[in-house]
Amino acid sequence: MDEPIKMSSAEKLTPLIEGLQARKIKFESPSVGKAEIHRDWHDLYVVLEGRAKVQLGELSGQIDEVSVGELRSNEMKVEQEIELTEGDILLIPAGVAHRTIVDSFYLQWVFKIPRVRG
Repeated sequence: MDEPIKMSSAEKLTPLIEGLQARKIKFESPSVGKAEIHRDWHDLYVVLEGRAKVQLGELSGQIDEVSVGELRSNEMKVEQEIELTEGDILLIPAGVAHRTIVDSFYLQWVFKIPRVRG
């Protein structure tokens, strides 16, 4: 990296440095996302505004591979639920099923960090 990188908004995943991507996500009404697993990267959430619940666990039911290493399902076995509010940071390790539940306005950055295998 030769120059600093500043991002004020990014609606699509944007590469920052090799392997690291970021995206700003905004929910303006109630939403329950599909449960998903990323095999090859971790998600790092940085909450800017609002509240959300993130459910963690295992995918169940019909599981579809929507892209290489990304699995999604409408169902999951919830093992843990974490409430997020403004200023919180949550790291979701690669391979952990997760989904976000929002009741009203919510704004966060999500950073995709490559999984290092060694």
